[in-house]
Amino acid sequence: MASCASTVAVSSFGPPQETADTQSTISSLLEPAISFLEPVARAPFPAIRRLFDHLRTDARDSASLNATYPSRGLFKTAAMTNPSSDQKLTLDLSPKRVLLISADLRASLAAHGLEEVLSFFSAIAAAHIPTILSALSNLAGIDLAPLHKSQNINFRLCDYWPGTAAPESDNGCGPHTDYGTFSIIFQDEHAGLEVKAPGSSGWIPIPPGGAVLLFGWCALILSGGRIHAVKHRVRRLSGTRRLSAVLFVAPDVDVALKPVNVDNSARQFSELIKSGAVDVKWFKEVMGKRWRWREGNESLANGELDEVTQDEDIEKLVFGLGSYETRVKA
Repeated sequence: MASCASTVAVSSFGPPQETADTQSTISSLLEPAISFLEPVARAPFPAIRRLFDHLRTDARDSASLNATYPSRGLFKTAAMTNPSSDQKLTLDLSPKRVLLISADLRASLAAHGLEEVLSFFSAIAAAHIPTILSALSNLAGIDLAPLHKSQNINFRLCDYWPGTAAPESDNGCGPHTDYGTFSIIFQDEHAGLEVKAPGSSGWIPIPPGGAVLLFGWCALILSGGRIHAVKHRVRRLSGTRRLSAVLFVAPDVDVALKPVNVDNSARQFSELIKSGAVDVKWFKEVMGKRWRWREGNESLANGELDEVTQDEDIEKLVFGLGSYETRVKA
């Protein structure tokens, strides 16, 4: 991803040279779908571990945290009872959700790493979002900054804890493409993240310990296909606890999700997408049904087929194969 040279580089946080060489090879294979980031701060994995350990064992604080966002909760533990879901625990935060946490609860969680986590995400967002958007704008041939004014960002912590309902399952996180513009995945020292090259059927393992920059559906659509959205998954190793931290960046929720510059590359998209009938808020809700089902946090509605994957569902919308015309116009 040459146009991101000022932003994207092999992580400086200590991978051996052979790992750096591997990262460079992967970047060349997947350009422009993935790159490796040299972040301004190291992910605070000791604090992340403490925070998960506390929430998993302190029912009062975990319940109080979920009560701040009662529609879906923040600390999600479906994998503790659902062996067919993604086998991970997650903590979903955002600047708006953090403001809902009471001072007393925040003080309690600060003793278990919350403030270290929030400081890390704030530093990463401030340092990297503007420069990555600038680099992506060059690649896409459009200025993406005006479409990202409201800081539509989310912070996610993932704990691939061995003590879930299916301890031998290797399904840490099922195959999917992120909905937004880009995601930065910070990995601990354990392997597991895998990506699929566009047009390929094989999975490429990503070296652990670094920060990975992936692009999502919104980037693909807004750029008219110049930026590739990359499918990825996490394979779990039996008996191994793996931690990750993810920053998700998406356009403002009222942005019309259509190719900004309509040229020959835009012909691949459905008329629904090219017309701008879908906005980011609606698109996320449609995607969210499938990913929450995959993660065990929501049931599908009557008539929705569980054998249809998250990406297959969205491909019907984006590339024009399905019943979404009626759903949007209704």
